[in-house]
Amino acid sequence: MDPADVLWIGGPQGSGKSSVARALARRFDLQLYLVDHRVWVHEPRMPATEFGSLTLDERWVEAEPARMLDWFVTTSRHRFRLVLEDLRSLPAVPGAVVEGPQLFPTSVAAVLRSPDQALFLLPLPAEQRERLLARGPMPNVSDGAAARRKATERDLMITALYEREARDLRLPTLSSDGPLDEVVELAAAQLRPAVDRMPRDGDLVAVRRFENDVLATQVRLYAESLLPTVLEDRPLAFACECGASGCAAEIELTLAEYEAISAAGDRSPLRRPTP
Repeated sequence: MDPADVLWIGGPQGSGKSSVARALARRFDLQLYLVDHRVWVHEPRMPATEFGSLTLDERWVEAEPARMLDWFVTTSRHRFRLVLEDLRSLPAVPGAVVEGPQLFPTSVAAVLRSPDQALFLLPLPAEQRERLLARGPMPNVSDGAAARRKATERDLMITALYEREARDLRLPTLSSDGPLDEVVELAAAQLRPAVDRMPRDGDLVAVRRFENDVLATQVRLYAESLLPTVLEDRPLAFACECGASGCAAEIELTLAEYEAISAAGDRSPLRRPTP
């Protein structure tokens, strides 16, 4: 996959970009690459940083939002290099939608063939703050409420940085406030010229299976990072592997259930029933 042949959807936390990217990938039969599903696979390939050397309390309770912003920008620049490496290993067809909060306009601009391949979702600050604070106290720190407040202020700074970079580079943005289905339609209309230039054939069964394996690997590695604490095996939303064009169905399975299906070799539970 040539990184110049993908759709890039960036934006801060709480902007709805993951939902929009998933909807577009399903509608247009494209591969879906979520940067946050690669965190633990990327970890061994990331360079040593100050952020990586800190405890959770040092990152989220003791640090101030401006310092958190610096850390996020630094790690995002490093992670973008790994994203490009990953994309080059994907099949050339079908095209892909790439989504993540690490996709700053200054990074994405360097690999674009045309500005219409990128879209940056920007929420209104007041609504973004409300959505992020509603997530509740941050787990695994000494003061979860304080950590959530500081992380939220950092994310508002990230939004402002996205807006400045996109404006300076004259790259398209979209307000992500409003009903999700309306935002999806606006995003689809804005990106449609780029979609029409992309390869749209390919093995959708294999594409969705690979995406499911990526999700399972991310959750498994995260759980292993918490040992000896045992993470609750909650249901995850796996993509339907029926291979039908436009299929957006999802199948809820725990990680243990998904891995049992994979080991057995019969993946029919990951296909929606035929109407």
